[in-house]
Amino acid sequence: MSSAPTQLVLPPIPKPESDPARDTLGPLDLGILADIASGLACSVIPDGQDGFEGIEPQGSDLRRFARLLHTPAYEAWLIAWEAAADLELHDHGGSQGAFHVVEGALVEAHTDLADPLPLRTLPIGTGESRQVPATRVHRVWNPGPSRAVSVHVYSPPLSSMTFYDDRPDAFLVPLRTDAVEGAPEPGGSR
Repeated sequence: MSSAPTQLVLPPIPKPESDPARDTLGPLDLGILADIASGLACSVIPDGQDGFEGIEPQGSDLRRFARLLHTPAYEAWLIAWEAAADLELHDHGGSQGAFHVVEGALVEAHTDLADPLPLRTLPIGTGESRQVPATRVHRVWNPGPSRAVSVHVYSPPLSSMTFYDDRPDAFLVPLRTDAVEGAPEPGGSR
């Protein structure tokens, strides 16, 4: 006895902007973001190559960046930091993230909006990752003497960044908030 094959009909996949699960999913776990950052770091920059090969970087002479990927749940950026490159004290507008140093070294000075203690400083060397909770405020820089390269992952994708005064008499006073939509303008935040 033979039977006719059954045809499987799947419902259409909704577009990300109309997916109700997207609004309830929330940010990805910090550990998952760190795994994505380190995985991308290994896959996008083979030994001996410039990570921007085939990618048009944006930014200044001291800090260049390029978006590697963008999904509804997270986005990833490649950032090259020349010696003395510095991104002033900032938050990620409610997004959490992780970054992985591919080459060179970075330094992070950080505190937390929920518990604003004095800034704590931590060096991050080649092959090391750092998790960045949504309430973290931090400053990241390359102490030199050579270039540093890192991969940064944010969930949900960045929408804004607020920059803060870090003087002891005005600690964590907001200076400005920059909207982040798509690829930032040259010289912008990231």
